[in-house]
Order: sequence, then structure tokens, then C-alpha cells
Amino acid sequence: MWSTTFRNLSKTIFTDVGFDATCLINTRLTMGRNRSRRAKHGQHSQSRQPSRDERKPYKLLPKSNKDFESYYQMQHIVPEGEWDSFIDALRKPLPATFRITGFNNLQSQELLKLIKGEYFDKLVNVEVEGRVIDPPKCLPWYPNELAWQLDMDRKFIRQCETLKKLHNFLVEETESGNISRQEAVSMIPPLIMDVQPHHKVLDMCAAPGSKTAQIIEMLHACNSPVPVAESFHLSEGCVIGNDSDNKRCYLMTHQVKRLESASFIIINQDASCMPNFKLPDEDGQLKSLKFDRILADVPCSGDGTLRKNVDAWAKWNAHTAMHLHNLQSRILSRGLEMLVVGGRLVYSTCSLNPVENEAVISNLLRKSKGTVKLVDVDAKLPGLKGMPGMSSWKIISREMEEYTDPEQLPASLKNTIRPSVFPPTDKEVQMFDLQKCLRILPHHQDTGGFFIALLEKLEEVPWVTQPKKTNASNGEVDPSTNTNQISNTQEQSTQDGMSTEVTDSEKATNDNVEMAENTADLIPVSSNKRKIESRSNSPPPKRQKRFGYKEDPFIFISEDDPIWPPIRDFFKLKNFPANQLLVRCTEGKKRNLYFASPIVKSLLTHNIGRFKFINLGLKILSRSDSPNVPCPFRTVQEGVGVLYPHVTDRVVSLTMNDIVTLLSSEMPYLECFSEGLRESLQGFGQGSIIFVYDPEKDASLQCRMVLCGWLGRSSCRSFIPLNERGHYLRLCGAELVTRGQRKKAKLANDSASVKTTSDLDADSNSTDMLDPDNEPVVKSEEGLDALRMQIFHVKKILNSPKLGIL
Repeated sequence: MWSTTFRNLSKTIFTDVGFDATCLINTRLTMGRNRSRRAKHGQHSQSRQPSRDERKPYKLLPKSNKDFESYYQMQHIVPEGEWDSFIDALRKPLPATFRITGFNNLQSQELLKLIKGEYFDKLVNVEVEGRVIDPPKCLPWYPNELAWQLDMDRKFIRQCETLKKLHNFLVEETESGNISRQEAVSMIPPLIMDVQPHHKVLDMCAAPGSKTAQIIEMLHACNSPVPVAESFHLSEGCVIGNDSDNKRCYLMTHQVKRLESASFIIINQDASCMPNFKLPDEDGQLKSLKFDRILADVPCSGDGTLRKNVDAWAKWNAHTAMHLHNLQSRILSRGLEMLVVGGRLVYSTCSLNPVENEAVISNLLRKSKGTVKLVDVDAKLPGLKGMPGMSSWKIISREMEEYTDPEQLPASLKNTIRPSVFPPTDKEVQMFDLQKCLRILPHHQDTGGFFIALLEKLEEVPWVTQPKKTNASNGEVDPSTNTNQISNTQEQSTQDGMSTEVTDSEKATNDNVEMAENTADLIPVSSNKRKIESRSNSPPPKRQKRFGYKEDPFIFISEDDPIWPPIRDFFKLKNFPANQLLVRCTEGKKRNLYFASPIVKSLLTHNIGRFKFINLGLKILSRSDSPNVPCPFRTVQEGVGVLYPHVTDRVVSLTMNDIVTLLSSEMPYLECFSEGLRESLQGFGQGSIIFVYDPEKDASLQCRMVLCGWLGRSSCRSFIPLNERGHYLRLCGAELVTRGQRKKAKLANDSASVKTTSDLDADSNSTDMLDPDNEPVVKSEEGLDALRMQIFHVKKILNSPKLGIL
């Protein structure tokens, strides 16, 4: 570190004054980790580790695995004659795909027009590095041309200078939530769920959140011309995204927050033993919530992702699927228990292995005894190519030995290879209709590998008993939370709503009653206490510790809260549900106010001790204290659409040219805007303001835009993130030029000017730089004095006893 710092410093200072710093530059410092070391124990300097400059490049990871190829050739998952195409496709990079956020049809259609005209039309017959790039193509099975595939991988797009404009566009629009860069096969499960605005949807294994975000889009899908956020609080449904990994929950939060929804919840639970959500019914009785739609994109071996996870080639073995089969079965069983009768569950993996796919489905159908059926997936998405599910497969061990019956298994494998992984009998094949599942093969449509099954619940599954209702309005509370009440970050019993796996598919006795409901839901508190006392010989049930960060509390305010009247009076809010606002702190000033839909509020208030809540709600107001403004809060862009329909004051209309002016500068003066906007702003004092672009008044753009800003004495500014500014400017036909881009352009112009003057003076022996007027630039005495002082201090440092260089 010292060596590098000193070299840079010496080059900067000593060169300008003619000081010979060669000896200093080549001097090796003798302190710290960089000091010279003598050879020890007879070792010579030749045996030292190679320096950073001598290191060789990394070797390319292999894209082959003999066991992988032998295993899937034995399984016959690929049609005859297509194996070479299949394996060649797996060895090629995965093409980049993205989809346009489609829950606001008008704005998404405007963005689609922009993408086609400004970016895609310019990629026809383009040659990059000797390679002709195929034009982008629309995914034929995705609705409304909102999903596209590029004939190149993400790394190529990122590194290619010719595609830099396209890459910057994709990155910026992704950050603003208008585009999602998502693998093609990952878009399939939410599409076949058929989510409606009133549905309660659970994503059991949601991280990193791309599918969860897609489900939220569908929950808020509308054909009205209002902005995206305006319809969010009107939705009767909600989306709950869960993941067992605490850190990945925060990654999911970042994904979901881009969509500006007030109807989502992110929780951190084990999906295989997730508790039941409680909600009061019309009579005030607490009952377990049953979901209309559930997505179980379960953990898997991931051998369908070999195209983007090259390191998985070397790690693959047949044993991994056996270990995951049990977990996948438990998650699927728990999901069906939480599904309403008539509801649908999508089971999916990014694995090609039938042990993780058809074996899990057939085991579930065997246990359900006709209460669950498969729905044909292939008919849901015309244009999607795939293979039907398999009715027979081979069980192969790590040593590539085949077993056709559980009785053949040696003792060492009986705990690993369970009977449920074996294929169904001939009679079960007729009952299960496994061909209604769908397996996506990489070479059919240049995608990754994937498996999807759609299940419909006809009746309550046989291992579940109906819970007793609990009164939520009187003093009687839910028995599962009346003792040992826990906060959002404390421990939680593993028996709360947890299922115990049934090892014998033909057995459904009272021993596994706890498979679906909390034990406390089935018996009164007193009898529950007596039952626990009668088991004095058995140890108490262990509690599942909640790891990860301690979350801030979720506290709803009321209309009597002192922070609400100034906000209500300043914006003249009408019929706004203030009781749906919440804060995340108990002490000090409230920095932000969040808005939650009614169903989200009810789920939080009735389940705060049962789940670890990570995030929920939409930020709509942020603190901005000003002595000249009576309201201590201002609007924020992500939540302005929720607030706008209730605001009767401080709303002004603007034209497209006004939008460009507002978003292109940090604080444009009022004189820069149109006369109509200036007249509208004259009646308002300083403070937060809402700008509205109405397509009915200006037909230049066919979608409404609601923007938040701040009105000053003589200027006006927008409170919109930089990436979102670029989005709105693109819709208006303009481009955002950031301060950094302007600085780079200025430096480029300056360097070009210097180069020109240097060329003019190429024959001169003078070392003085010429200015644009060809006059020599003489250094001032003040500059020389400052340089001398720098040299003095550097010499003082170098003469110190610790360095001992001079």
C-alpha cells in the first residue's frame, strides 16, 4: 500500500519541478507486509509464490459431466434423435431475456413502442466482433409482446461497446421497475396461476423475488388509464412472499419495492412448516386463512440452469436429488394444506430430474386420495414448447447403480433413497395423469431447463382436520398466542401450523392431526394445559429460533395522532384512510409514513407474533421540515399515486415540455415553464406539490403521469429518483444527461483542445503549454509556493525514522 501510494505521489509532485525521483520510485519499502523476507529453512527465493503480475489466467470450467450425460440418457427425458442438440444447447450461454412490467397497459404499451423504434430497429443486420447479431425476438407464449429475448448473453451485452446504449437502457429501466430482466422459463409459473385482483397469493420460496414481482403485477393488472400506483390500494387481494433465508429476503424486498405496491408482505419462515395466517371472519371469529393461489418454486438441484451456472457441471451427481426429494415433498404438502378448496397451486423446479419432479407429484397425489388433481399446463400457454410429464423413471444411486424396487436397496441407502421416489404402479399411472405436467428442454426454444405442474384442490386433503374458530372481538384470543406471546423477532414454536410427513401413504390416523393446523387450534387452552402436564415424561417441544436482523416494529397510526392533522390540512385530503398509515419507529421523529392495504393491515395485526415480518407497505410521505411550510412531510414518487386521488389542493397540470424542463434540471426557475403552469403555481405557497400530465389535454403521450415535486420561492424541483427521471424523459422523447455525463463531456472537450494546441506547437522546443489563444501559460508565484510546501512536507515524511528512505 505504501509503495503504490508513494509512487503515485512522487510522480505527481517531483516531475513538475525536475526532481529525479527514479531512486525513490524503485526503492522498496521495508515495513509491514511488503518488507523483504529472508529464506527460511533452506528455502530459496525461487520457491516463493508467483507475484500478481506472474499469475496465470483462470482455466475455463468444464462443460461436461459423464455421470450427468449417462443419467439422463438412461432416463430418456430427451426425444430420440435430439440428444446432441440438447447437450449442445446446455453448453451454450443463456440468451438474455426481459419483460416489460405489464400491469399498467397504457404505460407499458408506450414503453414497448419506444423499445421497438429506438433500440430494436437499430439492431437489424448488426455485426459485432465478426458476428452477425440476430434481431430481438418476442417470446411467442408471453401475452401482449411484453417479453423479449436477445441473441446474446448478459455478459456479452455488458462488455460490447456497440450495445452500450441498449445495456444502459435495460439497467436504468430495471432499476425503475419498468423492466424485469428475468429468465424466460422463470416467467411461466406466474402466468399459469391466473391471478385475479381479489386473490390471496402465497409464494412459498420466493427469493430472489422475480416471480413474486410478476405475481404482484398481475394482482394489480388493470385496463384503466390511471397510473400504476393509483389502483394498488383498491385491490382486495395481496401477495405474501416467503423465504427461509433471511438475507435473501432483503434481496426480494429490493425487487418488490420497485413495483410500488401496498398489497405485499415479505416474511422469513421455513416453508415446510409455515404457521397458518389468522384472519377474522364476518362474525369476528379468528380462522386460518386459505390462499386462492400458491406458488411452490421449491429448492432443487438446479441442473436446468447449467447454461448460466457453469460451475454446476462439476458438482452434479445423482445423489443430490434424493436428498432434496423429502424437503420438496414437505413443502408441497404444506402448500396444499394452506390452499383453499377450488384454489390452484403451481409446483416448479429448475431441475430436469424426475426424482425432484414427477416423483414428488405422484407421492402427493398418492397421499391426497383423489382430493387433488393435475391440470393440463400445455393448454395454458399456446406457443410454449415442452415435453409432457413422465410416468416411469429409473432410480439410480451415486455409483450409477439402478434399482427398480425399494426392497433391492442396501441398508446404506434406505435412509437416503425413500420409497416415494420410485415410479407409480400401472394403476396409479392411469389415476395420476402425470403427462399433464410440463418439462421445458433447453434446445426447444433456446431456454433453460424447467419443470411445471399445476394442481387444483377439489376437497380438503385427508390428513387435515378443520380447526375450531376463536373469537377475536372479546377477551378470548387465539390459544396459540395467548401464552408466551412473542414479538416480531423472538422464537416461534415449530409445532405452530406445522405438518409432520406421512411415511405410509395409506395411513391417515390421529397421530398426524398436526399436519395442517396448530395443535392449540384443535383443543381448548385448559385441556391443552392438561395434555402437556400428562406428558411430563417427554421433553417440551423445541422452539425454532429466528435468525437474522432484528426488524423495526410496524406501528399503525390513527387520525388522532398529532402528525396527521398538518398533513390532512396541507393537502386538503378527502376520504383518505389514515388508519392504514404506519411508521417503523417508536421513539423520536417519524421519518417516513407507509401505506398498507386493508388486507395487509389485518394480516399484520392478527399475526404479529406468529411470523417474522421483513417488509410491507408503500412509502407515501417523507419528513421534510421547513420553517416556511406548515406540513413537516412531503410526497415521495413511489407513493404519490396512492395519495393523489384524495388530494384536493396543491395539484397542477403540466405539458410534455414542462415535464422535460422539470426533469432535465435540478431546480429550474419558474420562468422556464409554460405560462399555464406558472399561473397555476402562483396560488400556492412553498412546499410539496403534485404535477399531473393528462393525455386528454395533451395527446402527445397516451398515458397519464403523476409526479411529485417541491415548490420554492422562485424555482421548482422534482423529487424523483434519477433512474425514474430517465424513464419519464424517454417516454417524452428526451434523454437524461446527468451531471457526471456532462462532466465527462467537458473533460473530453478540454482534452481535445489541449491535443489541438499541442499539435500546433509540435516543432517548438518550449515546454510551456499554450492556451487557446497561443499565449504561453506562466505559473503564478502562489502556485509555485504551494508546490514547494508540498515538497517540503513529503521530504519531512520520507526523513522520518519509520521510513528511513532519505
